[in-house]
Amino acid sequence: MANPARSAAAPTNERRQFLKNAVASATGLGAMLAARRAPAQTKGTVLRILQWSHFVPAYDVWFDKVVKDWGAKAGVQVRVDRIPHLELPSRIAAEFAAGSGHDLVYFVGTILTGLYYKNLVDLSDIVDKIGQKYGGWLPGADPIARVEGRWYAMPDFYIVAPMLWRKDLFDQNGLKPPDTWELARVAGRTLKAKGHPCGIAFSQCNDANLFLRTIMFSHGAKEFDPSGQQVLIDSKEMREGLRFVKALFDEAMTPEVFSWDDASDNRYLASGVACWVHDAISAYRTTEDTNPTVFQNTHVGLAPQGSSGQRVSIANPNAYAVWKFSKNAAAAKEFLQHLADNWKDAMVGSRGYNMPFFRDAYRKPMPIIGSDPKLQVLQDFPEFVRFAGYPGPFTTPVQEIVATFVFPDMCTRVARGQSPDEAVKWAVGEYQRILARHRRS
Repeated sequence: MANPARSAAAPTNERRQFLKNAVASATGLGAMLAARRAPAQTKGTVLRILQWSHFVPAYDVWFDKVVKDWGAKAGVQVRVDRIPHLELPSRIAAEFAAGSGHDLVYFVGTILTGLYYKNLVDLSDIVDKIGQKYGGWLPGADPIARVEGRWYAMPDFYIVAPMLWRKDLFDQNGLKPPDTWELARVAGRTLKAKGHPCGIAFSQCNDANLFLRTIMFSHGAKEFDPSGQQVLIDSKEMREGLRFVKALFDEAMTPEVFSWDDASDNRYLASGVACWVHDAISAYRTTEDTNPTVFQNTHVGLAPQGSSGQRVSIANPNAYAVWKFSKNAAAAKEFLQHLADNWKDAMVGSRGYNMPFFRDAYRKPMPIIGSDPKLQVLQDFPEFVRFAGYPGPFTTPVQEIVATFVFPDMCTRVARGQSPDEAVKWAVGEYQRILARHRRS
């Protein structure tokens, strides 16, 4: 998913434990930080933004210009600090613990709104107006940004992951396009024997959280019931999905996927080795920039259908939040309104990567992707985009489950040889442990 130059390695055990400790700390100490009044006057102030290193570097260039122009006009000095996305949860936890840091923070994939909402500024006044201005928010915006009926974060965009496949290799071997996961498996098995395996991460990275869920849910598996209270992973559909990913790994992949980070599939496609990857279009853009020949033969397809006949695409959501201890909440809110008003330019700046949460954004043709024949299919993704916890909401416990990589760990156990029954039993125990702690808090 990431640009190779901007990636982070998979989280270390120490970072994972730090995040677990931070989750417990935030749950228990949530009420300790009181809000400070934001200054009425923003001119002459400083706004500090904790950002990620975008997977499409062109977007960072665009964003920096927006920041510079807005800051000059508003009379606000803006400082943007970028770090790799996998380091954001631990940095945010450290700021929470210290009660100081940036004014505006960014959640990428690991959405922590439900964890920290008691310590975040209520943004309902601006988020409601922004939504109304652009036709309303898509339903997926609510669970990542709203808690108890109030907006404690502003949805920014989400990241869809199509199939990126080599049409030349498929045609040379008489293979059908990977419109189903079974066809993708057949292609991977056939082309691996000819030096062109496929790849999906079986590791503790954001891509694994997304794409392994996509496969499971397209096979009819579910994570939670619609209320978000009942765990549903102990099912025949989940076991069927796990048996499928085991066969997919054995037949069509190589062991390197166990150590992949979020940039590995980008490199894999751009190298010319992969016959297909399931990834965001950052991999498409990386290939366009580094290997024109492979790019010319790379085609873009919908999320494949599973054995259930469903298309489900688990997307990566992103959102901004403002700390209550911010010294410049007023400027942060003004900047967020300005950023939202420039969503079309943001899509252009990201080369079609940023998918807005606004209903009005899906009037065809959309910026960039609507004018690229290969990418036009992305305009249809909102129909089946979902988020972790499906079909339930992206609750606080789900956020912790995502942050601690329980779901991909379950899949990896099976890929490495553990039985689906054993892996599901282990995962159910982890889910119940996390749920029990949040129910006590």
